[in-house]
Amino acid sequence: MYNAPMAQALWKTLGIQRPDEDLLPLAPYGEYLLLERGYAPRGVRRYLQDLRFWFRFLKAEALPEGPEAVRALLLRERWAPRRVQGFLAALRSYYRYLREVKGEAKEDPTEGIGRPKAGRRLPFYPNPEELRRFLKALEEEKEARLLTALARFLYGTGLRISEALALKGKNLVLEGKTPVAVRVVGKGNKERLVPLSKTAQAVLLELGPPQGNVNIFTFAEGKRKGFPPSARYVEARFREAALRAGLDPRRFTPHKLRHAYATLLVEQGVELDAVKDLLGHESIATTQIYLHASRERLKEAALRLPEL
Repeated sequence: MYNAPMAQALWKTLGIQRPDEDLLPLAPYGEYLLLERGYAPRGVRRYLQDLRFWFRFLKAEALPEGPEAVRALLLRERWAPRRVQGFLAALRSYYRYLREVKGEAKEDPTEGIGRPKAGRRLPFYPNPEELRRFLKALEEEKEARLLTALARFLYGTGLRISEALALKGKNLVLEGKTPVAVRVVGKGNKERLVPLSKTAQAVLLELGPPQGNVNIFTFAEGKRKGFPPSARYVEARFREAALRAGLDPRRFTPHKLRHAYATLLVEQGVELDAVKDLLGHESIATTQIYLHASRERLKEAALRLPEL
């Protein structure tokens, strides 16, 4: 039985302060995505918001759940292909959950709906000089040591922010007293071993690797001392630091540091299969975007060559 304390813990994790009456029934599904499927809080929040939009549309238009209602909604909204893809994915996932987990006889309303092709957007990531400016700005934050360590670690490992914040001493692989890799539990509760770059190793050595079940990245002072920050807290502090440094904050999110790591690996000649495994991608097609980004950057560099 799903109770109020469980729901309150879920909303807090997702960063939803006051869930409305349309979100409340979706709490068990949100917890399923978060705990059993290993989705990041941001992804869960996006799925729940899309489902709330879907059920409000059905109610307002007095339509039954089904493909015709989906087509009517898409016709009304005229979303871009990428937005349509995300919405359809949310519906497919929810109705699969109802059938396979809850045992309800529910048909997938996206059945027969064409999936629009969305052009891939190349990740635009910060260069080393911009990263140095960003790190300098982070030093002005109250939790400067924590935030600069996280930024450098994300850049040095390519981990998702949720993966980095979940790391504990027991996840470290040591050679003597030196950390050489981390065991990461990513999407779908799949575990992978990520070797540490020199940057990531330096971060852990500076922090002093914790033991056992103690989180690696935690607050150093105040009421939350010893507890890891939320992803939203990190994202907000990164944004403020980027703005102070006169940088585009969209290029200094935790995920953009992951992009920087991946693209630089490709530029250094690392095979896509290896990059795929390091990032925890299920499909190499997801990883190929970094190959395209690398080619674009090299093309830009070639075009700067002076004419003779």
